[in-house]
Amino acid sequence: MYDTDSQTIGTTHDDRDRREHMRRRDEAAFRSFVEERQTMLRRRAYLLCGNWADGDELVQEALARVYVAWPRIATGAETAYTRRTMMNLYLNDQRKRRREVLTDEAPEPETTDHDRELAMTLTDLLRDLPEKQRAVLVLRFWEDLTVPQIAECTGVAEGTIKSQISRGLAALRDRLAEPPLTGAGAFP
Repeated sequence: MYDTDSQTIGTTHDDRDRREHMRRRDEAAFRSFVEERQTMLRRRAYLLCGNWADGDELVQEALARVYVAWPRIATGAETAYTRRTMMNLYLNDQRKRRREVLTDEAPEPETTDHDRELAMTLTDLLRDLPEKQRAVLVLRFWEDLTVPQIAECTGVAEGTIKSQISRGLAALRDRLAEPPLTGAGAFP
């Protein structure tokens, strides 16, 4: 005798088991992805944000979004998807910060020439660049991506990427070419 109720229940149970198996497999793959790339992701975020705290927040937010999308991400595209997610979150945050008006904070005091020399690290130089220039320089020279890869990652035309790289490098060169300190604190 054919029992339609038990057949339906069995199929539903099998489907649930299959979904549970897929969920566990996806979680294991995601966990492995994060463990393998955590250091790279943190470094990229640090270079974008200019400090570890904001960089770590960026990584956490990006990974939370990647986790939700994980089943839909094509195999082999996980790193590119995560990079794009981080870039979008970073640029969105920069746009929000530009719109914020800080009224309760006093302006930063002027820095001396000596302080400026001490602060002349590459991270500081990058921090002074506009966020889009900083982003493409990080992707090009720290991530070693090609211009077409950067264009795909950011969704911006290759010509614009080349222009941003050129302008960013020119700005860095200008800053590095500033005359050295002179006066009481300078070395002969």
